[in-house]
Amino acid sequence: MPSPTEMLKKELEEELKLSSEDLRSHAWYHGPLSRQEAEKLLQKDGDFLIRDSLSSPGDYVLSCVTSNMVLHFKIIAINLRPRRGVSRTLYQLEQDQFDNIPALVRSYVGDKKAVSETSGAVIENPVNRTVPLSVVRERHESQKANKENRRSLHVTDNSLLRTKDRFGSHPGNLDILKEIPLQSAQSDSNLLSAATAETLVFPEDTSTVPLSPIFRTGSDPVLRAKLQPVQPLDCDGNNALRGSDGQLHSKAPPKPIRAPSLLLPDPPNGMDTYCELVPRVPEASRRYVDTIKVEERWKNRARATETTFGFLDSEKSPDVIQSGLSQLHHKPKLSRMDHVVSENVEDEDGFIRPQIQTITSFQPKTFQSILLSPENKPLEPNALRKLKEIVSQRDCKESALHILREDCQEIRICGMTKEQQRIMGVKSGLELITLPYGQQLRRDLLERHHLLSLGVAVDILGCTGAVTERARTLHRIIHLAIELKDFAGDLFGFSAVMKALTLPQVARLEQTWQALRQTHTDSAIAFHKQLKPALREMEECLSVPSSTNIVVPYILPVLKALEGEDDWGGPVEDSCGRLLRVLQAARTYAANEETYRNNAENKLSGFVPQPELREAFQTEFSLRMFWGSKGATVEQSERYKKFDQILNVLSQKLEPETQRSRLVSSVYGSAY
Repeated sequence: MPSPTEMLKKELEEELKLSSEDLRSHAWYHGPLSRQEAEKLLQKDGDFLIRDSLSSPGDYVLSCVTSNMVLHFKIIAINLRPRRGVSRTLYQLEQDQFDNIPALVRSYVGDKKAVSETSGAVIENPVNRTVPLSVVRERHESQKANKENRRSLHVTDNSLLRTKDRFGSHPGNLDILKEIPLQSAQSDSNLLSAATAETLVFPEDTSTVPLSPIFRTGSDPVLRAKLQPVQPLDCDGNNALRGSDGQLHSKAPPKPIRAPSLLLPDPPNGMDTYCELVPRVPEASRRYVDTIKVEERWKNRARATETTFGFLDSEKSPDVIQSGLSQLHHKPKLSRMDHVVSENVEDEDGFIRPQIQTITSFQPKTFQSILLSPENKPLEPNALRKLKEIVSQRDCKESALHILREDCQEIRICGMTKEQQRIMGVKSGLELITLPYGQQLRRDLLERHHLLSLGVAVDILGCTGAVTERARTLHRIIHLAIELKDFAGDLFGFSAVMKALTLPQVARLEQTWQALRQTHTDSAIAFHKQLKPALREMEECLSVPSSTNIVVPYILPVLKALEGEDDWGGPVEDSCGRLLRVLQAARTYAANEETYRNNAENKLSGFVPQPELREAFQTEFSLRMFWGSKGATVEQSERYKKFDQILNVLSQKLEPETQRSRLVSSVYGSAY
């Protein structure tokens, strides 16, 4: 007979032989391990383990050590609604979501990414279990049973008081009423403490006793506690307060008007909000006479509402009143105009309304080009040939920096003067795209994204030579996408390049992709195994990349969602979940705009763009190049429709459609 130790060892080996996607097959998973036991196992920085959450069944906990301190992070299991009979569960840690726990651990250990930005904890060394999970579960059940037994030993007959004597239906029989004042739920609307309430006088003694904390349990909107006559309490229990006696005030006072910003404190450290335009009073000195006039106007407005505000009579309220006035009186009413407002409308407190842009910032007619003639035609062969030479002869990193520089200027991340920020009303375009009057900027960025992808597609489809030449072009463009993502940190430009590579006209080139797999295998593997999954994850906004190494975040889902151009197909629950994630990502981008601006300045520090290569990635140049000097100003939908037909012709000319290519084209068309 094998010994118990050998049996446990064999059982552990059987668990570790399971599929790698099975959580039990990983020795760093310790099952229902308690917090205290986990802290004993973790010794040095980088040690980590995964255990069950004892307080929230179904969830997990990542326990790790950083700076000689043990931290515990909950991993929340999110059960999605089954689609086509298949259920799916996502596991979320901080802002990241994964299909399973092993994938979560591989991501954080492999990338050495901080578990949370606040703590900066990094997991490296797994602490493995030495016993099977069955032993851990038995130990946990035994400890749980022992705790319940010890708890039951403390229950005595003295504690089993009759419910009627303690509380019951006769609350007036409380013998301890003289020693402990009767407590009641205090509404959040009672802004003043009990120190302002009226004292109670007992029949036997006319002296003042400690204040009673009895308050009205309803919504009491008054800001000062009113002096209401209160019935005296009978300590002998003869005329006690009953549970049904809810009239602690004779009559509820009228509710005030809704003015939520009146008593809201300013954000900490003078930080501005980004979800709405909240102008603030300038810090410049204001005359005392002006301050009195503003306060008097507000008092008259409050009195006209037939509601009494206690703070109007308070001597300590001018600062609070002034804080509320700065938010209520000076919130601008934005109106649509036919052009950018040319006058700065300044109110009495120094606030200047932002200027609303309603026409595109791209002006191809006035664009001075060094590569195109003043009256050029669409897709001139000489210009295409010269453009291809300029782009192909440059290093991919250099091209990525040129694209990054233009994207930062178009999105208005860096290079914005104080005057330009004043005109926008915000500090960065990442904030402006989340606001209603940022519609024109969102449309311009969608236009730029599409034109970047069309430029890459023309670079591929314009290769009329051998198949190996087109495969070499694909190889160069895939490396450009890698440099945009990893080196430049430009996810906006990265997605534009990936969009070009997945266009139906490019995806159907079966011979070209086959040549790429044969001659540039590393690029083909990187495209299918790394770039496409990364883009798919960004599209779903399953996780927002850390702002540490990112210069331009992936704002395309935000632009399409706010402009109504996103295809919200599928079940309503999935669409609503994705929309919620997109909006949360937009909030994150706007909140971290300063970090992105600093990253851009650091990345582009000392970079000197080449004039010809810089022009090749400008939006006005693409408009003139693709549609000519006359067609660049035509309606967008018409331009896109005609150019899509041109791409179809170029693709068919390179590889005529056969029965097999039709099948491949239909598959790629449905996938993308």
